[in-house]
Amino acid sequence: MRLWNNLLIKLGLRKPAPQISRSHALAIKPIHNPNLEWRYNEEGHAVASLTHQAGWRGRLVSFFLAVPGKRPVILDEVGTFVWKMCDGQYTIGEIVDALREKYNLTRREVEISLNEYLRMLAKRGMIVVAVPKEILQELDEPTKRALGIQQVEAIEELEQATDGDDAQASDSPEESNSELEDA
Repeated sequence: MRLWNNLLIKLGLRKPAPQISRSHALAIKPIHNPNLEWRYNEEGHAVASLTHQAGWRGRLVSFFLAVPGKRPVILDEVGTFVWKMCDGQYTIGEIVDALREKYNLTRREVEISLNEYLRMLAKRGMIVVAVPKEILQELDEPTKRALGIQQVEAIEELEQATDGDDAQASDSPEESNSELEDA
């Protein structure tokens, strides 16, 4: 597959995939899609309600079959652990470290698995990512377009709203002090 992709790129039939450094990728913060409905079930697993995709394939399938407007996706224990950390407060690097500690895995195992899992969540529209300003400044415009980076201000507003919610929810002095130290 890689050989085929390289050939298509050399022939000019496909654009190369944008590349960001590993350190930049680990600094990205995944966030639950604010438009997604989700909850925790009785077992404590996250359950997200995905809406039916309205693309041409979806319309074709729904023409022949009765397709529900929403379908639940139940995450397993590891998926729910990652889901809880996709709140905009943790970077991918911090999620990797937490998974390594909890499940006693190597960094490489966790990074590869987490990368694929987050891609799947993003492809299904379950998460969005917040890219730090420092990284955005280093990326050129074609890379930003290829990565689908858009509405940067909206993400910053979402982070500010999340920070405001956390400050209001903090009742203990220890939590308040840690927030001041981070700021």
